[in-house]
Amino acid sequence: MTKYRLLVNPELLGYLRALDRAAAAQPGGVRDRELRALKAGLRALANGDEAQFEGKRLRFLDHDLSDCAEIKLPVIAETRGNRQLGPSHRLVYREYQAEDGGLPYREAICFEHRKDNRPFEVAAKRLGRATGVRLATLRSHGASSSITPPRQSLPPDLRKALAAAANVAPAHQSVNTPRTNTAPPPHPSKTQPDRER
Repeated sequence: MTKYRLLVNPELLGYLRALDRAAAAQPGGVRDRELRALKAGLRALANGDEAQFEGKRLRFLDHDLSDCAEIKLPVIAETRGNRQLGPSHRLVYREYQAEDGGLPYREAICFEHRKDNRPFEVAAKRLGRATGVRLATLRSHGASSSITPPRQSLPPDLRKALAAAANVAPAHQSVNTPRTNTAPPPHPSKTQPDRER
């Protein structure tokens, strides 16, 4: 099973943070269940476990999302009549070929309730996809399975952001330099020479 490096759309990251705050205020509530489902979905994307969540490749409907796939995540149990409707939420994502020889990337785009095709409308908006317009070209490096999106080259904006992030010092070294001597500094009164009075 292939592992992936995970990228999260900035708007989705903001939503994740808002869910975290809301879940802390109301444990066990709907926002808490959404948070747990979203985290499980992100783990599944990173670990290549999309098949466990009824993953499927998307296609052109109102918007061309043929370079995307979704996984289905249960948050709210819903029924129509006596029939269960299945998982209530969708996590839409894309996949990219690594240029550094490392693990491929997956970009989580949105996490939404399925009603009124909301996940696909939000994904199209975040990706700048116009209604009724097909993607001009889709250069694929293949797909890891029939349910995953076609793996593409990194788009220029992500390539630039990843290059910039590669030049950032790790957080644990960004403020303090590593100490080689862990002994406390000597007390000032013991290091000053005695003065004549």
